[in-house]
Order: sequence, then C-alpha cells, then structure tokens
Amino acid sequence: MDIIPSKSFAHRAYLCSALSDHPSQVICRFTSEDIEATRECVRALREGESVMECGESGSTLRFLLPVMGALGRRGVFMTKGRLADRPLSPLREELERHGCRLSPPGVSPVTIEGQLTSGVYVIPGNVSSQFISGLLTALPLLPGNSTVVIEGPLESSAYVDITAEVLTRFGIGWVKKITGDGCCYEIPGGQMYQGPRQYVVEGDWSNAAFWLCAGVIGKEPVTVRGLRKDSLQGDRRIVDILRDFGAELRWDGSEITAFPSRLTGTEVDVSGVPDLAPVIALAASVASGRTDINNAGRLRLKESDRLTSVAESLNALGARVREKKDKLVIRGSGGASLIGGYVKSWGDHRIVMMEAMASLVCEHKVIIRGKEAVSKSWPGFFQELERAGLAGNLK
Repeated sequence: MDIIPSKSFAHRAYLCSALSDHPSQVICRFTSEDIEATRECVRALREGESVMECGESGSTLRFLLPVMGALGRRGVFMTKGRLADRPLSPLREELERHGCRLSPPGVSPVTIEGQLTSGVYVIPGNVSSQFISGLLTALPLLPGNSTVVIEGPLESSAYVDITAEVLTRFGIGWVKKITGDGCCYEIPGGQMYQGPRQYVVEGDWSNAAFWLCAGVIGKEPVTVRGLRKDSLQGDRRIVDILRDFGAELRWDGSEITAFPSRLTGTEVDVSGVPDLAPVIALAASVASGRTDINNAGRLRLKESDRLTSVAESLNALGARVREKKDKLVIRGSGGASLIGGYVKSWGDHRIVMMEAMASLVCEHKVIIRGKEAVSKSWPGFFQELERAGLAGNLK
C-alpha cells in the first residue's frame, strides 16, 4: 500500500508557506481533519482574519498562537473535543511574559492579543514539543534576536528536528547549542520566510506503524511504500521496536515489508514516540510474555486519555493490559487469538486504528462504535483496509 503524507511535515509546510511573501506549492496528495484545520487557519491568516477554526488539532493551535502574537494580531481560536482542555502551559506563561494576553485556561475559544516581544523563552523538555515548534516558527518574525531555552532532556526531540528542517527549507536561520542540562535555539530576528517553488510532503511513519504491525501480527505480509528510511520522524523507530519483539521486516528501496512473526515481550520507552504506544500495545497483546510500555504519562493528554483507552479497548477484546500511572503492563497471549466484540472509539483516531488492526487477531468480529473518529488523521482508513483485504473481521 502507498502510505499517506506526514501530518507533522504538512502542518509545518502549510504554515511556513503562508508566512512567505510568495507561498510555495505544498504537494500533499491527501487531507484529513487536522490538515484541513491548518489549511483553513493559514488561509485566514493570509487574508487578515482573526477567527481560526482549529477543530481538534493541537498542532494548529499551538503553532499559530505564537505566530499571531509575533504578528501583533488578535486571534480567536475555535476548538472542538478535548483541545481546549489540553494544556497550554508553559507556552501560555511565556507568551504572557513577552507581551501577549490570553484567555483563561480551559475556555473555548482560546484568544490571544498584544504584541509578542523578542527575548529569552524557557520551556521544559518534558512538555509538548509543539510549544517549542510554535515559538521557533514565530520568533524569526520579530525584529530582535531571541533564544528558546529547553530545560532538561527534550523528550520529543524528533518533532523539533522536523520543525528545524522545514524552517531551513523556507529560508529561516537558527543555531542549536547544547547547554548544561538541555539545549537552546538561538533565533535571529528580522528574518523573512522564502520557500521553495514546490514542497513535497514525505510519507507518514505514525500511520505506517499500524500497517507494519498488521503485517507482523496477521497472516499475510504487508508492504508499505513511500517512506523515507532516513526520515527525521521519530516514529520510524517502529521498525526497531517491532524487531525488538522478534518481528521480521525487510527494506527494498523505498518499500518495507512486515512479515508474520512470533513475538516475544520486551520493554519500550515511549517518551519520545508517544503516538506509537497503541501500536506497541497491540503487538504486545499477542506476544509471548510480558511487555512494559514505560514513560507514557503524556498519553493521558492526547485526544483521549490513551493509557486508559488503550488498556480498556484491548481488554474488551480479550487482551490482558494493566494500566498504571505512567505505563502499561501487558501479558501477551503467546500467539493465541483475542476474542473480539464491541469497542468504542473514545473519539480518538489512533485508538480506532488500533482496534481495527486488532481484528486481525480476534476470533470473532470487532465492532467499533464511533469509528468515524479516524477522520481526524485518515478519512479513507477503512476503505484502504478493504482494498488491502484486511477488513474481513470488522463489522
């Protein structure tokens, strides 16, 4: 199958293009609710509008808040689902410390007004990398130089690396320096975005992970095309993680094939790849022995509380998953089938994908209530499952 374009790269490319005097043609042969939210907001940005329809897209909100501040424009960000409840601290405090005023926490719409000023911005490394990416995108627009100081290890460093790469492609300079307990980004002020004539969005490792898992736990190999082996996307780690379980995966040019494999439990630190947790939990459910998914506390702040939704969904299908404060402990079936049955979507696209792929190892059919939640990242997901011949145990 041909994988869809990367949502992470698409968000950044559309925003950087909108900030350019001569916008680039962003080639993204696919859309989703999140990508459409960013496209609609950058259209509003270029046309001088103040109301931004973010939907449930955290990237859209967290990238555009500091950008509107840097432009000195009032922004009214309309949100849906859990987005208004997802944390904005410490980005909120840093924006307010540098001249902006925001609406109270937990209130929708989220509003910002005032003129952002250059200076030193301090963000802990263990919070959402979207805060850092938003600042790196906004600060070059200010007249003065700025520094983003990241205190402690940067957990989701791959997402910041993606931001830095896209900024470079659009003519923005930055300098990364290692500090005593973390790192910092020095951002010269007074820069202008100047993008390439065309920008092609690369394939999405986050979504490819579900298909590679399907090949490993199912009865037939699955081949995924359109991925960069050397991608900056952190979720490319799924290949190494599945191999740690004992899975067989082979590269052939830009194609990678996952083969049905006997899996053995392992330990996985997901602090840098939280979006892989549902995939890993599914693989662990049919492996032999115990799997620990560690440093997963940030999963509680996603579209659903993913520690709870992963555990309860897989348990409803017959798996043995124990939820702890910041981890999951899974006792695998040793290759035996799960049961199947009814599950709910939790309003979370990645939970729907996990439940759908779980049907490959269930004795009875899987019925997903609210499966339309998958449209947040992949509206055609179930049609693609049918085309691949993997939807036979879904009802």
